[in-house]
Formats: sequence, C-alpha cells, structure tokens
Amino acid sequence: MAEKTSQGPRGPAALNPLALRWKKISPRLVPVMALLTALIMGMLFMMLLTLIRTGGVDIGAELNKTGTAYSALLEGSVGVVINQMMTADSFNEARAFLASGTFGTRDLNRAARSATEAAEIGLANLRQFAQVLAAYPDLTDEQITAFGETVPEVNQIGEARFRTLIPLINGLNSIDRAEASALVTAIVDAGLVTAEARTALETAVPAAAEFSDSDLLSGLQVIQSEGIVRAGRLATSIDELAALGLQADSAEAEALAAMARADVTKVRPAIEFAATLDSLNITDPAALSTQLRLVRDLYDEELLTAENAIDGLNNELPGVLENNQVILRPNNQIFLSRSPAPAAVLMGGAQTPDDPVDDRPEAVFLRVGNQALVFLPANLENWLTRTIPFVIAGLAVALGFKAGVFNIGAEGQLYAGGTLAAWVGFSPLFSGLPPFIHIPLVIVAGIVGGLLWGAIPGLLKAYTGAHEVINTIMLNFIAILLVDWLIKSENPLLIGDPTASTPRTPFIVDGATLPNFDTIPFGLMLVAGLALALWGWWSNRERIKAAPGLAARPVIMGVLVVIGGVFLAWANVRGALHIGLLIMFAAVWLTDWFLERTTPGFELRTVGSNPDAAKYAGMNVRLNVVLALALGGALAGLAGAIEVSGVQLNMQPFFFGGIGFDAIAVALLARSNPRAMIPAGLLWGALLSGAGLMQTRANISIDLVKIIQALIIMFIAADAIIRYLWRVPEASDDEKQAALFASKGWGG
Repeated sequence: MAEKTSQGPRGPAALNPLALRWKKISPRLVPVMALLTALIMGMLFMMLLTLIRTGGVDIGAELNKTGTAYSALLEGSVGVVINQMMTADSFNEARAFLASGTFGTRDLNRAARSATEAAEIGLANLRQFAQVLAAYPDLTDEQITAFGETVPEVNQIGEARFRTLIPLINGLNSIDRAEASALVTAIVDAGLVTAEARTALETAVPAAAEFSDSDLLSGLQVIQSEGIVRAGRLATSIDELAALGLQADSAEAEALAAMARADVTKVRPAIEFAATLDSLNITDPAALSTQLRLVRDLYDEELLTAENAIDGLNNELPGVLENNQVILRPNNQIFLSRSPAPAAVLMGGAQTPDDPVDDRPEAVFLRVGNQALVFLPANLENWLTRTIPFVIAGLAVALGFKAGVFNIGAEGQLYAGGTLAAWVGFSPLFSGLPPFIHIPLVIVAGIVGGLLWGAIPGLLKAYTGAHEVINTIMLNFIAILLVDWLIKSENPLLIGDPTASTPRTPFIVDGATLPNFDTIPFGLMLVAGLALALWGWWSNRERIKAAPGLAARPVIMGVLVVIGGVFLAWANVRGALHIGLLIMFAAVWLTDWFLERTTPGFELRTVGSNPDAAKYAGMNVRLNVVLALALGGALAGLAGAIEVSGVQLNMQPFFFGGIGFDAIAVALLARSNPRAMIPAGLLWGALLSGAGLMQTRANISIDLVKIIQALIIMFIAADAIIRYLWRVPEASDDEKQAALFASKGWGG
C-alpha cells in the first residue's frame, strides 16, 4: 500500500518554500504553540472577567493589563524586565506643583499623600463634591455620613414608598421597643393582617389605620427587614434631605452618599488639593504622587540637597542624571548606580553600595535609550531552585508512564524519601561524618525511602492485580499522615524537635546540607568542564576521526559548563541555589540512558507498549511493573531528599504542598520524555514563581496562573486543536504513540 501523505488542496507541489519549511519544523514547536495559545486564552479570560464585572471592555487597557501581567510573570521567574530610566521629563507634574510654593523634604511626603488620596477619589468626583458643598455649605460631616447610609437603602426600597411609611415608622418608634417588635413580628410571621392584630396595632400606633391590609403587611415587612430603630434613622435622614430640597435619587444626594463612602474627613482637604491641581493644569494626581516620592528618595540618597525642592529639580537634577543611572521601578522604588556607564551593577531599592561593582548584585542593567533591560539574579535563583523538585518528580511519573502504569503516588514517595533523608541528616548515629560521606548518605536515604514506598503499589499490582492508581492515592495519604504523626508524637518522642515552636524535625547538621554554588571552588568547575570535554571526545572518537570538525563540540560543552558554573555562583545572591541542580541534570541523563541504552530499560518500555508481546518474548512483566514503580519512587524520594537537604533543612508536616501532583502535569507536558522534562519543569516553575508578582502588578487573581497551567496541559494532550489553529501537519504514527501515556495503567 502506498504511504499516506499529508497534502494541501493542490498537493505538495503547490506548497511554496516557506510553507514546506513550516511543515518540516512546526511539529517540533507544538508545545511552544500550546503555551502561546494558553497565554492568549488567559488574556481573553481577563477580558471576560472585566466584562462581567464592569459591563464593558477597553481593549487597549486590557492589552496593557495583559502585558503588565505577563511582564511580571517573566520578571518573577527569569528575572528579566524592562523599566524606564529616570530623566528630566520624569518629573513634569512634580516640577509644576513644586514651583507653586516652597516645599522642604518634610512637605514632600504630605503632598504625595494628598495626591494619592485625590487620585483614589478621582478629580472628577472631587469637582462634583465641591459643587455640592458650595451649594449646601452648612452640611456637617455627621449629616453627610448619615446620608451615605440612607440614600442607597432608601433608593433600593423606593423613596415614594418609604415616605408613605414614615408615619408608621415614627409611631412604632414612639412606643416601647419590645412592644413594637412584638406587634410587627405577629403580623409579618402570620403573613396576613387579622382583625385582632390590626386592632392591637392601631391602639398602639394610630397611624396604622390609614393603611389597607396589603399595604400594612408589605410596609411592616420592610420595617422589619431594616429594623425599627434603623428605619427611624432613615426617616430622619429623608426629612433632612427634604429640608434641603433634595430627593434621595437626585444627583446631589448620590454625590453626598459617594462623599460619605470616600470618607468625608478626607474629601474636604482633597477638594482643596484638587482645586490647586486644577489651577496648575495637573490632571494626573497618581503620577504626581509617584514623582513627589521619587524626589524624596533622591533627597534621602543625598543626591538633591537644596532646601527648596523646586531648586533641587531645576539646578541639581541635571547633574544627578549625568553622573548616575537611576531606574524607575514599580511601587515607587528606584535602582541606583553611581556610575554614568550604560551598563552597571545595582543595589536594590534606593540603596547604593560603596563599590558599584559588587560580587552579589541585586540587579544588573543595560541602558537602551530611556529604557533599561534589568536582570534580577535573585528571581532567577528562586526559579531554578523551585524547578528542581518538579523535574525530578516528573521523571518519577514519566518512568511509570513508560511501563504503562500511572504512578500518582509521587507525593507520598516525596514524603517517605524526605523524612528518611532528614533523619539521616540530624540523627546522632551519623553525627561526625565528613560532608563527602554524610551528604551522599542523605541522598541515598531519600532514594531508598522513596524506592521502598514506590515498590509497595508495584508489588500489589504485580501479584494481586490491585490497581496502582488506587493504591498510590491511598499511600499518599498514609505517607503524609504518617509523617505528621512521627513529627508531632510526644509520648514517645520520635523524630520531632521538642524545642521547636512549630512541629518539625531538628535541623540537619551543616555537614549534611547540599553546598550552594557560591561555595564551589573555581578549580573544581574547571575540572568538571575538562572531564566533560574529555568524556565527549572519548565517546565520539570514531565520529571525530571521520569528521575532525566534530572535535569542537565537546570542547564547547566543557567551556559552557565552566561558564555556567561561574554564572550560577555569581547569580547565587541569596545563597539558595544548591548543587541539587546538578543532581537534577544527572537524574535526567541517567533516566534517559536507562530507558534508551540498557536492557532493563528496553524491557520496561516494551512492557509499557505491549505487555502480551513482552511476555511472549520472555520478559518478566511482573518484575518490570514493580521495577517501574520502585524506580519512580526512588526518583521522587531523591526529589524529597534534595528539598530537605538543600532548601528547608528539616522536615515538616505537609511540607511538599502538592509537588508530587504537579509532577504529573510536568510529565504530561514533557510527554514522558526525560530530555523534555527540564524545559517542562522550568515552565512549571516559572508559572509558580511569577504568579505572586503577576497578581500584585496587574491586580488579577492568582488563579489565572492555574487556568493557564490547565490550558497548557489541555492543549498538549489534545494537540489536534493546536495543529488546526497553527496549521501544523497531522501527527505521525510515532508522534501519536509518544503522546499516549499510562493507557495500560488505566486499563488495570
């Protein structure tokens, strides 16, 4: 049979060279396209939420909001962001305002607070409030505050209807409160006005005789819902409004209510401040507030010294900008470098080091015109540290997928490995061991703990037929609660620290903690690079003999290892990035080597593809099922040991917080390919690392990140959608086979 080919409407010959090129490379980009599509869908979700909340959407504003959100996501993970440089034009509003009087450094903060309050209330609202107060100058703050409560409620009831109830309300408030409540409750609870109830009510409140039964019942229902006393206050406020010639639904009454909601004690001074801004043609009080605070920061840094702030801006600021680099950051922060060079090292906030070239910078920037490309090493450090457990635990899940089983128990295996590693790390039995023995022992303990915990569902599935999904889920709960009991147990005391204020184990000793990158000697990095280059040359010596140009590849790899090590040591500004990152790369390489280059790995993959064929070929299916879950557990235990010995340095109840479940998503993103686990884990770590900053900067829910994560997985799992949207050719049989996961596991 002729091979089936993918053809366009006019056949392959009709495709232009660009289309042919796209057809060739696009299948490799499906995960990237899934990510881009999910980000676009995230933007649409933000627009939809705005539409639901406000009833309209400003496309330009929403695009700007999306850009802010995704920029914050990038900054919070990779640590790269573009910020504005401070220029003379950065103070236009402040210059216009400060020129109107004499302002010292103490005045700057007060003016900035006034500008912030004016921005929060809104200049348009303040102008309207000023007109209302000018028309009714005798209104007190207490009256306006009362109107703030009265107007919305009366409008909800209906002013005309409420006015008819005022005689009844006043009558009820003139008698004993308990008696009034009993009379109202008797009629409302009965749902009708009996002759006896009417007589009793009219005796106490003669105004009730003016109401029909239906009007009386509905009126009393309103009074009961508001409360008799509160209804009386509303009636008083309505009378006060009437005395002013206002109705509750008038624009003036609504303005008074809005004034109360904004806090009338702040509104009156804000009105005066807004009048000043109008006289100076300043229309953006928020920008003015930011600029005034920046001026104060420059004074705090002693870059401006003039007693009058306007003199500092006019006379000193040009020299400051000529001799210093100042980057404007969100939330009124600045990065400052006392160097005019276009690229420099910065300290955070408005602090400046004595030596501008610091070994542990808070930020590094490159100036391009009036903008700066800023790199924040601490964010990169945090991102890489968070990524490590996702990648290794993802390998644990992927290994099960390869064998046709669904290892959903990585969470419990993390706890088993992490707890055993913590015990080896702090136990007196191992105290005094040198670090080069104690650290590997902690790592091996984590691997053993995870392996044993993973072998349990493997044995149950292999020899009893019990479904691994059910077993691993249940073992997750057992492991989590077992660790909780071991730590919290006091009689007997097991592994908990009795001196700790919160439940946890003792801290592992210094000799059992994973070294940080900044503690690795440069000579060791050189040795590692040289060893990699020699190994690459030796393993490819036959190919290099045939093509000598290939000899450059291992050399380049060795050089990149040295450069990468130096960079990570330099970027380790908080001392958080540990050599678990190297263990992660080793775990990825070993897993890939095991699956692709060894006989047990081949048997494991064969069992996953077709257990019947594997059994016919003489392979031990049961052994491979146990092996897959045990090795997966070992990898998850390794991730737990790295987190305990490299990050937390102790074990706590509920410490891992869903890493094992996130690992399932990472494995799906990588399509169970060990080499693809690193970019998948980096993506997952980036989404989690940048989520908080994205929420703060763009004022959106952090749940949006979870929505994007779900969309990415959905689009990768159902890649036919992505292929249709991006015009990618249909997946080949090999690609379809690679996309399958755990099919045998679900089938039991």
